[in-house]
Amino acid sequence: MRRRLWIGALVFAALLVFPRTGSAGIGEVILELSGPQFVGGGLECKFTLQGILEQCYAVVPGVAREGSIAKVRRVRLSIEGTGFVSTGKNSNGVDYEFGHIWMLSFDPMLEYVSLERPPLTIYHGFLGASYNLFFGKDFDAFANVALKLRPIGVRIKGVAFEYNIRLYPNRFTPEQFGKTSVTPSTTTTTEAVHSFSFLIPIGKKKS
Repeated sequence: MRRRLWIGALVFAALLVFPRTGSAGIGEVILELSGPQFVGGGLECKFTLQGILEQCYAVVPGVAREGSIAKVRRVRLSIEGTGFVSTGKNSNGVDYEFGHIWMLSFDPMLEYVSLERPPLTIYHGFLGASYNLFFGKDFDAFANVALKLRPIGVRIKGVAFEYNIRLYPNRFTPEQFGKTSVTPSTTTTTEAVHSFSFLIPIGKKKS
């Protein structure tokens, strides 16, 4: 389990330093799951299927750069790495303290750009995955994997807003986070977790 924790941390760190040409802020709020609520920030980069970097949003200093791309409907690749911390919001009668639970997430996704008329871009994530590593106080680290979809993303002059859905095969339980369940819990049902991402560029320079 410690090895998984180190691998997850290294993957997240690598994502933060990879796009030397990218800088901005990305924040994501996971509204609620059958466990703690999370808020976090990290890095998201979008590439054409030919490997051209379109844009990068990161929390590290630098300059956001865009490559030359055709302004047509197309499929592209989004790669995202995010670190989250519990907000302290209770769930199902269970007290989840602020900052006691952490999550590292790695999320690759294929997106379809349905409209691109500068300064407006509308896109949709139709096939993605989310690998999540949870760790914190009073419980053993564990991992979970979800199917991730992005029903809609809107970008206006570099500022973007995204609505995401993670579909987990099994619900989370308080016991996984070192808590005592108020009501009998089960992991036999699926769970849909909704979140919103906000991407705000600091600087931008066209190549």
